[in-house]
Amino acid sequence: MVRYWIYLLNEEVASYYRDRTEKIVELLREHQVAKAPLKSICRKQVEFITERLSFSRLELGLKQYFAGSVGKNLERNMFILKNEIGDEALLIVQKRRLLLVTDSPSAADDICHALAQVSPSFLAVDADFGDYGWLTQLADRRKFA
Repeated sequence: MVRYWIYLLNEEVASYYRDRTEKIVELLREHQVAKAPLKSICRKQVEFITERLSFSRLELGLKQYFAGSVGKNLERNMFILKNEIGDEALLIVQKRRLLLVTDSPSAADDICHALAQVSPSFLAVDADFGDYGWLTQLADRRKFA
């Protein structure tokens, strides 16, 4: 199972830390495991470097750039996505992060490429904080005659 936390970082922070991503991941990891009173300090720092997520902006971006079908559940703030092959994924929207859960790495890649088209400042972190990376757009492939 593939599980990623996806954060939309402030563009200024994203451009400054693009080559030092481990510093941001370290803060996100601390925030996840911290206990009070350190938890509130980490939360404020994470709120400072991340942007609030707009459900409608994500929906428009996913429908525009995702090749598969996009279903939504407004009561639970989640998207149910199915790529062209038929692999399904669940994308849960929280205030400042997304949780992507799927059994298919190809579906996760498709969703990540669509999110990268919405904003170049998305950072994906494995749920265990073992792997991380900036979401990137697919390069246009030219056809030569």
